[in-house]
Amino acid sequence: MSAVPESLHELPLQDRPQSLLPEPAPRGSIPPLHEADVLALERTHLEARRRHDNVDPDLPAAGLALSGGGIRSATFGLGVLEGLRDLRILPRFDYASSVSGGGYIMAWLTAHVHRHGAGWLNDGSDNAARWDASIAHLSRFSNYLSPRVGLFSADTWTMFTVWARNAALVQMTIIAYVLAALLLPRLAVSWFESWPAAGWARWLVVVLFMAAILGIVANQLHQRPGARQNAPHGIRPWPAWSAGAVAALALAAWLAVRFDFHPFGAPKPQWVALPFAALLLGGMAALLPAAAQWRFNRVGRTWPDSGQGHVQWLIVLPLLATSVELSAVLWYIAKGTPPRTFGAMFQQGLPAWPFQLSLAFAALCLLACCSLRDWTTRTRLWSVPRPVFNLFLIVLSAGTCIVALHAMFAGIVVLMQWFGADGRSRAGVWHAFIWGPSLLLSAFAMAVTLLLGLLGRASLEGMREWWSRLAAWLWIYALGWNLITLASLYGPLLLPWLLQFDGWAGMAPAAGWIATTVAGLFAANSGATSGDNKIRSSERGWQQLGLEVLARVAPVLFILGLLVATATVLNLALWHVALPAPALSPLCNVGGCWSAYVEQYWDQVHHVPPGLLGLALAGVVLAGVLLAWRVDINEFSLHAFYRSRLARCYLGASRTIRTPQRFTQFDDDDDLPVGSLGGQAEAGGEQHDLAPLHLINCTVNLGGSKDLSLHTRHGASFTITPYTVGSSYPKANAEKIGYRPHDYYAGGGGDVPGISLGEAIAVSGAAASPNHGFHTSPSVAFMMTMFNARLGRWFANPRQDNTYPSPWFSLRYLVKELFGSADERANYLMISDGGHFENLAAYELVRRKCRLIVVSDAECDTRMDFGGLGTLIRLCKVDFNVRIEIDVAPLRLDPATGLSRAHCAIGSIDYGDGVPGVLVYLKASLTEAVRDASLWQYQATHRAFPQESTGDQFYGEDQFESYRRLGRHIVKQAFGAGMDQPQRDRLARVRPDFSAALSAAGT
Repeated sequence: MSAVPESLHELPLQDRPQSLLPEPAPRGSIPPLHEADVLALERTHLEARRRHDNVDPDLPAAGLALSGGGIRSATFGLGVLEGLRDLRILPRFDYASSVSGGGYIMAWLTAHVHRHGAGWLNDGSDNAARWDASIAHLSRFSNYLSPRVGLFSADTWTMFTVWARNAALVQMTIIAYVLAALLLPRLAVSWFESWPAAGWARWLVVVLFMAAILGIVANQLHQRPGARQNAPHGIRPWPAWSAGAVAALALAAWLAVRFDFHPFGAPKPQWVALPFAALLLGGMAALLPAAAQWRFNRVGRTWPDSGQGHVQWLIVLPLLATSVELSAVLWYIAKGTPPRTFGAMFQQGLPAWPFQLSLAFAALCLLACCSLRDWTTRTRLWSVPRPVFNLFLIVLSAGTCIVALHAMFAGIVVLMQWFGADGRSRAGVWHAFIWGPSLLLSAFAMAVTLLLGLLGRASLEGMREWWSRLAAWLWIYALGWNLITLASLYGPLLLPWLLQFDGWAGMAPAAGWIATTVAGLFAANSGATSGDNKIRSSERGWQQLGLEVLARVAPVLFILGLLVATATVLNLALWHVALPAPALSPLCNVGGCWSAYVEQYWDQVHHVPPGLLGLALAGVVLAGVLLAWRVDINEFSLHAFYRSRLARCYLGASRTIRTPQRFTQFDDDDDLPVGSLGGQAEAGGEQHDLAPLHLINCTVNLGGSKDLSLHTRHGASFTITPYTVGSSYPKANAEKIGYRPHDYYAGGGGDVPGISLGEAIAVSGAAASPNHGFHTSPSVAFMMTMFNARLGRWFANPRQDNTYPSPWFSLRYLVKELFGSADERANYLMISDGGHFENLAAYELVRRKCRLIVVSDAECDTRMDFGGLGTLIRLCKVDFNVRIEIDVAPLRLDPATGLSRAHCAIGSIDYGDGVPGVLVYLKASLTEAVRDASLWQYQATHRAFPQESTGDQFYGEDQFESYRRLGRHIVKQAFGAGMDQPQRDRLARVRPDFSAALSAAGT
């Protein structure tokens, strides 16, 4: 479907299409809709609604925004809706945009209109009884998560059992793969010991090292000036390069056969080893320009631009594998030779490793050659030709680096000899396996660092920057290697070491770990979600700062403790299966014989047969695959629990007769598909919804995106409407996420009903989510995922067609949740609380250029910082170049009374087209003008009212009625005595029908 031009919005009504939805077509053939398509589609249906209501179709759009804040904002929003209904302006809104709790109550209204007709929006006496009965249902279920609270309440225990069941399944999936990671080092050690005697298979070390070097060279060639252009830039015809490569490799093969050359065999003369290494590496490198020329002929570009993932797969992992294999060789040398000093090892190693050092020297020369910036101009030093000077500089730099690299190798061998100095190689081999690879990776990184330093200003800045990032990845992988191997092999020693100490001293670390984990889990959910701005405020107190530190430190301690605990249990299981009578138990008190215990520990670890380790590894991997396949990542989160209870409370209230299941008290018919909300009365041959068009605002989490514009946002707006699902992100990229109609999205239109209204409002209020927009933290995400604090949902990417509602295999997306790395490129997107992006729900109304926007702000804002409003103003300016100006001084707390001077502020919206817009901002607040005694009575016993914590989701009748009555009072005050004549005139200029309705209502 082609994009709809913006000018469509200005066409005469009779010339506009009645529907912009695609005609029925086979799945896989419908591209996603773009923003212009969606806005034109909405405009068409809204104007059909206006025709039905005899409203001028040329009037600018008006939107109502209900903010997030959980049940607090939902109950306050109920009062706002009642007040607007009393003033007879509720039916005149074109859009109703919502986030979180605002979505709960707006879904209640939308479901009522869908089931009972548009008369529900009016204040006629015939609707009064049904309206009151529906509100009574909301009041009964104000404790919507657990209607009956108590120690012996089935509702309370059901909350726990649902969480425990789902958390256990998620943890079993994760722990299966953690066990696999901990088993791999134990299994690999047997291979590590036998690798030096593997014969011709040891050529794999050379192949992996050369592959990594060639990957680096290809990336360096891409960095050179002109390499990114469409011309081959100095690359000669590919047959010449190919012929040179074949000749070099053929000559290297002849040398190998002629001198019976083996990379780890008996040392050969240096005059043979160096040419052989140079020909081998040079021949392979010559294939790169040939490949670039071939690629240019095929796709019009020369060198591919490798991203983070490609560099890790093609360079970092081969270097890590090379380091492991080379560590095995060095350990073999260390244990097979008598102990030597560093000087002796350095001196005797030079003739012992001719090929290895020659290959490293050739690689460093090649890397230096690619890093130099200039090969044409003459030098200042005696006007030496640049190629001659460069050749001298390359040999000097590479030669110096190879001496340094050899010194580091000699030092590593001496260290490995110290590992096995007592003659007990059973412990030494584990130490060599743990530390050798990371030390060799560090040695390579340090050698390249020295190389770049010696090249100095002759090297390219882009090359130095690229090398810095590669070094960062090398050290990340080295640390990861040490973390896994140390946890696997040293983790089981921690508990016996602690048990040496008597009393509480031995148990204190374990108790502290549990306490820190629990406290960190609560701290991770304590602020800046779903409208709670206490942590977001720039004036953070010590309490909030402490919570932030705890939320960042606790996950790290939890991960370390999890690895140690899992390794301990794994070790205990292996010993009791492999050994008929283990001499040691990880739970025994070792007393004062710690050194003897450690010696026996390594002996028993060594006696676990590799066959058992392989069988255990296969078993846990199979279990992990089975769990990731069958345990649906969406259905076994807390989302389904949350969705069913929201539907029972807010959507069940819209039904005259409910028939719930007698045991669970849930009725599946309470919910309804979002796509079914598109029509109630026929207009122009089609059915159109007579309620304001409901925009349900969510956040698509993009913490793993490569887009640097998201480095603080970590997310973008994602909307669910009765017509489409999707996002306009990214704004300046043709590869947008896009939108899809419900019939062409995630099973909709087929056997699966698509997104339900309960599901939509649940995900819009999914405050507790490992990936949560602005506030995403990888460490916090890991702990929240482990404990299944997951209210968000993975939605099919609208860019893809014919996608099942949930991933068929959960592992990839579970890993993204664990590390907070959800992105826009996957087949499924992590969708969470709209407040993780913008919590007032007005962002999408500004996108639709509504000239009148009424915002109901029921965020938790104890200090009246207006965090949500400030975020909205910034986002609209940056994303839409729309300027919002509003004076909120009357809403701030008076230091003398602790009350606001007004409930409402009216601002302006400048879209840059000369037509002003009006923003009516309603803030949950108390003023001296409030005359309702019940509100003051409640506030006297609940001092935080009306800014009670979002974490309180269990409302009693007094709390429910207080927020409801406050919302109703504020609306009547704002559009009555709180609105002066100039403000009324501004409203009349934008939407005269609103002004007329208010006058008719007597305000």
